[in-house]
Amino acid sequence: MILRYLKAGILPAFLVLITLPAMLSAKPVQGIWVVRHSITSPQKVRKLVEFAASNGYTDLFIQVRGRADAYYNSQIVPRSTLLPRGDYDPLRDIIPLAHSYGIKIHAWVNMYLSWSARKMPNNPNHIVNRYPEWVEVNGRGKGDLEFVSQNGRNGREGVYLSPLNDDVNNHLLAVINELVQNYELDGIHLDYVRFQDRDYGYNRAGRKKFLMQYNVDPITLGNGKGSYWYRLNPEDKEKYWLYWNNFRRDELTSFIGNINSSIKGIRPSIKFSAAVKPNPEVARTRFFQDWPSWLNNGSMDFVIPMNYAKADIDFKRSMTMMKNERLNPDQIFMGIATYNQNSFTSSAKIAHSRDAGFQNLIIFSYDTYEKDPRYFDQIHRSLKK
Repeated sequence: MILRYLKAGILPAFLVLITLPAMLSAKPVQGIWVVRHSITSPQKVRKLVEFAASNGYTDLFIQVRGRADAYYNSQIVPRSTLLPRGDYDPLRDIIPLAHSYGIKIHAWVNMYLSWSARKMPNNPNHIVNRYPEWVEVNGRGKGDLEFVSQNGRNGREGVYLSPLNDDVNNHLLAVINELVQNYELDGIHLDYVRFQDRDYGYNRAGRKKFLMQYNVDPITLGNGKGSYWYRLNPEDKEKYWLYWNNFRRDELTSFIGNINSSIKGIRPSIKFSAAVKPNPEVARTRFFQDWPSWLNNGSMDFVIPMNYAKADIDFKRSMTMMKNERLNPDQIFMGIATYNQNSFTSSAKIAHSRDAGFQNLIIFSYDTYEKDPRYFDQIHRSLKK
């Protein structure tokens, strides 16, 4: 409508100056996550950028930290064994190439999840070998390393570092700051920035921190150890459980704020985001990932809910929960999966997202294109509508 008036010369000049920049800046984000093994050579990097440019992607989320390793040149983190020998730096390679097409690059950083193979890493400098005291512990006092050494895996995602350990968070902040200082990035994008589950957080450092504040060791709340807690009435025990849950949630929220302040102090224009659990209430109460608060308090520019459900009803239910939070929909970039469904059901979710008011879309992931390029024909037709 406005364009028609512009062409007819009806709008006054001052109104043109106001409306035209807003129209030009309103283009929705269309992004895609790129898993680390897709950037291990110059040929792969060029193929990726050409794919993105030819299909209208505006943003690439490049995984540069997978399992506490670096897909870039770092003085802090061991180099990934998947990279070729020498000093090839895929992040240094991809940024100027993508920028030449007007595509933004976000460094995708896996945070607390640090190992997931059935055998421990060979590198003695890998973080889980060098600092085993940083590893997460569950409510039964069992550390993730103990599960891996006994069972090959811990039955869940792998070895996490403790979100309540200050040494862990200081290390991760240094990792992020190094990226922001050394690369012309458009964004920092966090993944696995949460607790592994509600029964985690019992690393000794976190327990000590809570004990100093509440005079309670949280590990005694769940298993009845210690005569004092055994004598507590149900109301008092419930009260301290609430304190413990809030403590875990608040500590993580505080760390997000620290990261934001640090990276914006280095480069104010950089965008800060995270991949998050799609149901806000589950994220808050099970994983202590209170991402609506991160947006509301200004600690994060946007989030990408991993709304990977195959069934439309489940996908839409999560979007309804997001809308109930009354957040700015422009700060929620809907994450849509391709790995677990056919291209038509995945494409339908693009339409569902737009119908619900979520215009910014991120596809998971480029892996599917590498395995089956024709899969994306339908996806790209839907994105272009």
